[in-house]
Amino acid sequence: MKYFDSQRIGKDSYVYLKTIEIAWKNLSKNKFRSFLTSLGIIIGSATIVLVIEMGAGAKAEIEKQYSNMSVTTILVNAPAPAEGGAASRLAVPQLTGKVQSQSKENIYQAGILGSTTKLYDLADIELVSGRFFSKEEEDNHIKVAVLGATVAEELFGTANPDVIGQEITIGKKQFEIIGISKYKGGSLGPISLDDSIIMPYDSSYRYVLGVNGKFNLNLEAKDVESVDGAVSDVSRILRESHSLQIGSPEDFRVRDMGTNVQAAKDSAQTMALLLGSVGLVVLLVGGIGIMNVMSIVVKERTKEIGIRKAIGAKKNYILFHFLTEAVILSIFSSFIGLILASALYYLLKKYGLDIIFVWWSYGLSAMFTIGIGIFFGYYPALKAAGLKPVDTIRYE
Repeated sequence: MKYFDSQRIGKDSYVYLKTIEIAWKNLSKNKFRSFLTSLGIIIGSATIVLVIEMGAGAKAEIEKQYSNMSVTTILVNAPAPAEGGAASRLAVPQLTGKVQSQSKENIYQAGILGSTTKLYDLADIELVSGRFFSKEEEDNHIKVAVLGATVAEELFGTANPDVIGQEITIGKKQFEIIGISKYKGGSLGPISLDDSIIMPYDSSYRYVLGVNGKFNLNLEAKDVESVDGAVSDVSRILRESHSLQIGSPEDFRVRDMGTNVQAAKDSAQTMALLLGSVGLVVLLVGGIGIMNVMSIVVKERTKEIGIRKAIGAKKNYILFHFLTEAVILSIFSSFIGLILASALYYLLKKYGLDIIFVWWSYGLSAMFTIGIGIFFGYYPALKAAGLKPVDTIRYE
């Protein structure tokens, strides 16, 4: 029993390969028209890749910014309370601001972070040299400072200078450098640890920031389920302690980090979806362009189609021929688009934009692009395959 005809299969393969070659030659004859048709697909293909990579970069940056806080952390922002007693006895109070700091070599506008010894464990601070301030230094308002890695580099030209025991001017006061923290990345609420000078809370209030400082308080809920209740309790206690009447605006803000992180991620995702939609629209417009151009090509080559059919070309071959032209056009456009996306990725990375290489985005973009070519190229190809030989030969 004969299951297949090897000669017939070989002949069909040759015809299809020859069809691909002819399709490529036809596109090459009209390079400028082919390029203009490809332009929308190229831009759309590159846009999809870049949107995915920028979205991944934004997500990673958000996670980095909040890496020093857990989802059970509650952050309170309020006017700066006076030094001593109540403020320094709170969970982990922070007084923050920006002040000009000066070493013998340089001047730098550094962040100031006044807090308690509890901050060392809360923020998981690591030191490259020196030590953190003690409870005794905190209680006695001693002028001591721990420099963040960025501050140390800006003031002394290196992230680990040999300056323990030296003094720097912070605002108008002299502070002794007792430690330098390891580069950490991220932030603790509104402030970057790397770009801050850490000192005892009361020292920051008395000598540097005063009432101009921004007061922040970090609290930890016992678990994720109790966060909402803890936020409500903190808000109620603060309203009572600030003597606020019902309906009067609050002079403080209570936030939980879990909600903050999720809101930031949702915003980044929404932006990525919007930009991705733009890329898809551009691809669709490019696909419509392919359909229009292929329809014109079919019209221009009506006689050629008729002659082919008259000498025995089958409907499938005609369909395959014109569909091949559309697919070649979309593959070429996808290839150029991916090269463009790669070039823009390295350019944006070079200029400091938060962008991460996502390998699968290239495959996804190529699939979309080729799919668009097949979808929009099928109708003109089907139209060409359905033409009757008698009508095509008479066509002028």
